[in-house]
Amino acid sequence: MTYIILLIILVALLIAIIRVAAGDDRHATMTEEEFEAEAKRASMAGVAMTELQKHIDPQHKVEYLAQRDKHVEADSSDYGDRPPASPDSPLKP
Repeated sequence: MTYIILLIILVALLIAIIRVAAGDDRHATMTEEEFEAEAKRASMAGVAMTELQKHIDPQHKVEYLAQRDKHVEADSSDYGDRPPASPDSPLKP
């Protein structure tokens, strides 16, 4: 009896997964105006979350700017550049 109930649950789950996967995409049936309105709502929510994070954790922005500066510096260097050799370095230019 337990196996029959488990089999019914498994079949129901498979049917539900197939219906969700094969269902209509809500973006496919949207008009252009509806799509733009939803994109504007989503972007406003993202802006609000970013501003909230800036006020709650200002240190995060400082860390981000420091990492960005490191990446810019690394990207601006040429390939093959060696760091300046210190006097006690075994590498001589």
